[in-house]
Amino acid sequence: MTDGPAGGTSPAHLARHALTDVWSTVRRADLAIVYCAVVLLVAVVLWFLSPEMRDQVYEDTSTNLVNLRDRPLSVLIASAFVISTPGEVLLVLQLLVVLAYAQRFVGRLASLAVGFMGHVGATVCTAVVLTTGIFHGFVNPSVATVDDVGVSYVMASVMGFLTVAVPRRWRWWWIAFVVLYWVAPGLVTQSFTAVGHTTALVVGLTVAFVAGRTRQAPGWTGDIPGR
Repeated sequence: MTDGPAGGTSPAHLARHALTDVWSTVRRADLAIVYCAVVLLVAVVLWFLSPEMRDQVYEDTSTNLVNLRDRPLSVLIASAFVISTPGEVLLVLQLLVVLAYAQRFVGRLASLAVGFMGHVGATVCTAVVLTTGIFHGFVNPSVATVDDVGVSYVMASVMGFLTVAVPRRWRWWWIAFVVLYWVAPGLVTQSFTAVGHTTALVVGLTVAFVAGRTRQAPGWTGDIPGR
C-alpha cells in the first residue's frame, strides 16, 4: 500500500504513526503496565474460582454502603483491582493506554494521585447520593449491598486529567469526547455508577484546570515532565 498524494498526511500514514506512538508510550509506562497486569491477573484467578467463591470476593471488595461503613480503607483499595465481567477486560486495555499517556506527560506519582483521587472521590460521592436517596425514600435500601468494583472511576479521572496535555486547539474537542464517553451513557442507564463516572471525570478535569493555571502563573518556568 502506498500513501496518497498528501504523502505523510494520508490516513494510512497517520494510523501507523498513531499506533507507533501508542506502542512506544505503553511499553515505557511501567506503572500502567504493573497496575493493569495485576487487575488482569486477579480477573484470571477469579475466573477459575467457583461462582460462589467469586461472588464472595466481589461482595468483600465492593465499595457498597455496608462495606464502606465497616472497612472503608480496605475496600477503597481492593475494589480498584477487581473487575466483575469479562467485557471489562477491554476497559482495562483502554486504561493501560490512558494511564501510559498520563505517566508519559506527568510522571508516575501524578498519574497515581489523580487516579486514586478520582476513584475515592467518585466512590464517596456515590455513597453520599445513595445514602441521601435511601434516607428520603427515593432509592431502594437494597442498593446498600450492591456490588461496586472496577477500574472505570480511575480511568474517567485520568482521562479528564489528560486535558492538560492536549494541545489548546484540540482541548475542547477532547473535553466534549470524554464527557460524551462517560456522562452520556449514564443519562440512558440512570444507574448509580453514572454518578461515580461523572464525579471521577469532574475530579480529573478540575485537577487538569489547576495544573494548567499553575503552568500559566507568573514566575513558573517548569513544564509538563516527560517520560
